Amino acid sequence: MSALTCLNPGDHWSVQGNMGQKLEIGKFLSLKQQELNAEDTDFEKLEVCTQSIHRWLQYCEYHYICLVDASEEGGLRLDRISNPGYRRAGETVPLRYVYEAHIAAFLNSLHALLDSFPYLLNLFIPVDKPDSMGIKWNENFINKYKSMCFYDELMDFMLDCTFNKVKGYVNTIKHKHLIRISNKWDHLEFETYRYKQPYRDKQGKVIFRPEVVAGEDVLPFIEACHGELIPKLFNLGNSILHFKGSRLANDP
Repeated sequence: MSALTCLNPGDHWSVQGNMGQKLEIGKFLSLKQQELNAEDTDFEKLEVCTQSIHRWLQYCEYHYICLVDASEEGGLRLDRISNPGYRRAGETVPLRYVYEAHIAAFLNSLHALLDSFPYLLNLFIPVDKPDSMGIKWNENFINKYKSMCFYDELMDFMLDCTFNKVKGYVNTIKHKHLIRISNKWDHLEFETYRYKQPYRDKQGKVIFRPEVVAGEDVLPFIEACHGELIPKLFNLGNSILHFKGSRLANDP
């Protein structure tokens, strides 16, 4: 199991796992300062954005650790057989509320983290007004970076299946209803929810197809978000930093 350690925005985030991914979040600020024409107001917005991303990552890590602890098989069995619901020592709510709350909180925090990345990118490499409603994970915004070397990686992230499941889950619980969690004695499963999966057609245009998630094991999905999706975002961030650093180094 990998662990995410979030340090100060002026230092770096690090993923300590098999791949050892690391993203120096403070580098977005230091490279931006090197631009002679960088406006103070935009720099302040970038600073606040990096601090927010730093916090969202901390929240993800907290809820991830708590969820793993609340999903142990022994506790799930007691949760199934207890009436009223099983409460662990020192807690004021049943275990079901604990694991349900941490699932929702982890995915909400992750969604906020990922959805703030286009805003960070546009402040770092502007292609639109800072407060434009068009700054988000969609084809029109992504295509504004088509001439840059990280474009394919940026597009690939937008099309990522795990990312779009996160979006579908959060949009459902935010706008419609909570997605119920089924206790299967030794693991937890999501009950049915739907999401839209983007993909590129033969002409390269992004289109969407409806997908259904039913009976998916909760913890492996959360682990994929924690151990694969967040590191994938780190890799994308590093590609963007490398692009900007190289361009500044080559400027006369």
